[in-house]
Amino acid sequence: MEKYNYKNEEIKLRKKLRNMRIISTSLLGFMTVTFLVMKRYEDRGLLFSSITAFAEASMVGALADWFAVVALFRHPLGLRIIPHTAIIQNNKQRIAKALSNFVVSNFFTSELIRSKLDKVGLSSKVSEYITSNREKLSRGIAARLPGIINPVVDDSKLKLYLTATINKKVEEIRLYPALAGIIGPVTEGGYHKPLVKALLNATYKYIEDNKEKTLLVLGGINKTLAMPIIGDIIYKKILDYLVEQIDALDNDEEAAINKLINSALPKLLEDMRSDEELIEKGEQLKTRLIESPAFSNLLERTVEVLSELKNSFLQDEERLVKKVGTVLDMAVNGIESNPGLRENINTAVIELAGGMVELYGDKVGSLIYDTMDSWETRDMVDKLEVQVGADLQYIRINGTVIGGLAGLAIHLLTRFLY
Repeated sequence: MEKYNYKNEEIKLRKKLRNMRIISTSLLGFMTVTFLVMKRYEDRGLLFSSITAFAEASMVGALADWFAVVALFRHPLGLRIIPHTAIIQNNKQRIAKALSNFVVSNFFTSELIRSKLDKVGLSSKVSEYITSNREKLSRGIAARLPGIINPVVDDSKLKLYLTATINKKVEEIRLYPALAGIIGPVTEGGYHKPLVKALLNATYKYIEDNKEKTLLVLGGINKTLAMPIIGDIIYKKILDYLVEQIDALDNDEEAAINKLINSALPKLLEDMRSDEELIEKGEQLKTRLIESPAFSNLLERTVEVLSELKNSFLQDEERLVKKVGTVLDMAVNGIESNPGLRENINTAVIELAGGMVELYGDKVGSLIYDTMDSWETRDMVDKLEVQVGADLQYIRINGTVIGGLAGLAIHLLTRFLY
């Protein structure tokens, strides 16, 4: 399979657009010459007059569809006095707003996130991960436990100390800045790409399965974009563009998706660190989580386990590793054998994800809108025309042929009737 290259693909699309323009314009030129030549001989018989009528109607159809196609992207012949032209140029903000609303309302709703996560079975995934990484997790936990537990001797004091310390640390942590500190290194190492690819695949699947909704959104931007032929072309191009970006995500840092991520993520992380309004929403979410029964149960169980471990194998690393492994096995067995525990874990994670979406969904929409609004209008129009322009040239060709056939039919009908 040929390796995808965004720049090479753009060059191919520009070449195809240029070739299709030449073909459609040449067809118009050919019909014009045919009309001028045959007009002198149209009174010599039905054949000559029919050719003349076909050529004349073809010119009208070709010019009308040329105007329609060009009007999407710019002012035909540079005439700004003609209304409803340069549609994309004049509706840049509307397009950005419509697309941001489309993404937020269809992908960043708490109901959608909750319904999707509810089908995943997160607790089962956790138990599978623990089982497959048992040895690594056991040794990692065992290496850190002595330094945590040794300063405390009495069991009752240990429990009070751990409970107070965990609650204090959780309250001191500012949720969104802490998440930004985690997300930053993850994105710098490129570990975010599988998640982005999964979101793009989900977007592709949703648009593929909901063609009518997509066309309604396009129609909301501009009715022309949802017309039978144009709508189908743009709908197909959206799907093709998503496939291109999915393929380019890992292979081409200059691809549009990587440029968007590289330009948008720093602003997102900066907002999570410094936007006080956003940070306050994060603290509200954290408070809800701390007050939830799931967190209380988790804290109580954690304290009990640590209290038991305090008097066990802290000095013997191998025995401690074995003990930690046993605790992990207990956790796995508890998850697998206790439907109530599985439900509590799933509910806690689902509520966390749903709460994040409720708090941050509007920010995602604003990020999309601001990013698109910051693009130069000329660059935006050029990118769109490169993507769909070649296919739109078929409208000009079809207009030439269909217009000619319609003109020929009218001509023959009038000749036979009159």
